[in-house]
Amino acid sequence: AAGNARRLDTARTARRLSKELNVRSSPRPTTIAALLTEHARERGSKTFCTVLPDGRQEGVSITYERLAAAARTLAARLLDVCAPGDRALILENDIADYIVAFMACQHAGVVAVPLAVPTPVGSARRIATLRAIARDCAATAVLTGGRGDLRAQITRFAPELDAPRWLGIGPDVWMAGPGVEAARQAVPPRPDDLSFLQYTSGSTSTPKGVMVTHEALLRNARVQADGMGLGADDVIVSWLPLFHDMGLIGKVLQTFYLGASAVLMPSLVFVQRPVRWLTAITRYRGTVAGAPNFGYDLCVRRVPPDERAELDLTSWRVAFNGAEPVRPVTLDAFAAAYRPHGFDPKALRAAYGLAENVLITTVSTAGAQPRMLRVDRAALAAGRLVPGGSQTIVGVGAPTGERRVEIVDPDTGQPRASGRVGEVWVGGPDLAGGYWGRPEESERTFAARLVSGGDQPFLRTGDLGVLHDGELFITGRLKDLVIVGGRNHYPQDLEATVEAAHPWIRGGGGCAAFAATHDDGGDDGGGEKLVIVAEMARPAGAWAGAAASTVPTLAEITRAVRASVAAEHGINVDDLVLVAPGAVPRTSSGKVRRRACRDAYLAGELTPARLPVAEPAGRAQ
Repeated sequence: AAGNARRLDTARTARRLSKELNVRSSPRPTTIAALLTEHARERGSKTFCTVLPDGRQEGVSITYERLAAAARTLAARLLDVCAPGDRALILENDIADYIVAFMACQHAGVVAVPLAVPTPVGSARRIATLRAIARDCAATAVLTGGRGDLRAQITRFAPELDAPRWLGIGPDVWMAGPGVEAARQAVPPRPDDLSFLQYTSGSTSTPKGVMVTHEALLRNARVQADGMGLGADDVIVSWLPLFHDMGLIGKVLQTFYLGASAVLMPSLVFVQRPVRWLTAITRYRGTVAGAPNFGYDLCVRRVPPDERAELDLTSWRVAFNGAEPVRPVTLDAFAAAYRPHGFDPKALRAAYGLAENVLITTVSTAGAQPRMLRVDRAALAAGRLVPGGSQTIVGVGAPTGERRVEIVDPDTGQPRASGRVGEVWVGGPDLAGGYWGRPEESERTFAARLVSGGDQPFLRTGDLGVLHDGELFITGRLKDLVIVGGRNHYPQDLEATVEAAHPWIRGGGGCAAFAATHDDGGDDGGGEKLVIVAEMARPAGAWAGAAASTVPTLAEITRAVRASVAAEHGINVDDLVLVAPGAVPRTSSGKVRRRACRDAYLAGELTPARLPVAEPAGRAQ
């Protein structure tokens, strides 16, 4: 009873916030289930997705008709153990099974909760996250594939997860004919009903369930389609995990929204051999493919010239970069590396978004590389954008259509003038409906209002940014600012300096900068000190037959880092911790978890690196 009351209260919060956003009626169909039915009827024999289990050989190819039939069959079973509005966890590694599980929830009116299978299953941190999410959403069911041992493995570490009903997605689900109808039909969901809960990555806080309605999901898909110029003839190639919003919404559900086709591979396949993503784009003439910044960085660092020889990237017309800070050096390096293989640098698009806005907020203009603006570093740290200087920032596009972006003083709610840094506030009809079971936090985050008046509610993103010539530039996270000596420093700028300071510092986001309070016994009580945690790895020049680099001493690396930070930012590094590859905590999308790294540092849980350090075969993101 308590769980049902909580569900009803949460649903009311989502609907009320949606009404306050003045959501207008959108073109039919207005739910995922209705759209799937339409696709099955109008383009049933078209391939929805082709799965490459190892990144090379084809596994299954799924048509729209086959997907609709499998989803209806599984939805009928789901309704035997769930009521519409109940929550069902999706725990599965198989891409095809994951997709049909999500679509079955849409047909049944059950709220999907996409999650990652804990790997390894006994990982204390991953199991703790799974238990917290299952408890938070009060899951009724768990949808998983044919692995009968997964339930036993997980419930060994999380016994309470034995209580929900576990439903296996067996081969018989996929064998259902196109004419099969579900034995039980739920009342068709409404546009303002919840489609799924997207749990935040936890880069800055404990994961929260973002309530995504059918209406918001379809409207945001339209924002992405219009902003990137996408259509039904596109071929989307992706390795991004389906439990993350960029993989699920930006790739799979965007393909579904367009009625297009996708080529999908497991994320680990890409991380182990990044060239397989590029090879799939070549083979299937992919037109749309995107990744977080670290993905492009891996394609530069981990794909040697001989593996690039057979690539033909002339079909790739939209290469968007999002989900983490877009680094100018990465864009330039990727364009230079793959221009000889047919890649058009104008295909690069910088995107900004967050789960609370479903996915996409803004994206850079088509037909030109993302705008890179050189600015004065000291002025930016003081909250002003002054063109000309030593720092380069990347534009992520201008708000279009019904999207509204304001740069606001986070303390007063007063809009700031163009060229002034402040918190990014976002308005529009495609915002999510709040956080599951957190009405007060939902009000603070999703219903902020400008002091200058107006009834439109805004989403407080927690990101810092600035508008220049109408374009948005993201400068950092509000709560991640490093304040040393009374000056603001953006951690990603410090991290970029550290990564460039010495070839043995791992690039692509293997660094965390944060402030920590030290009690050094002085009269000031310690104060805020700058701490840098940096991963070490053998330089990439060691592959492809090149001579191994001379191994430096830790003291040499430390001196190089301290000198670079002092020269670039005018501050001293109080503590530099060099760690092994993979030691810096990151989210599923590759964002550095600075708070988690800071906690590990303060707890003395970081193990210093020892030389020599070998480059690992790969790391799951």
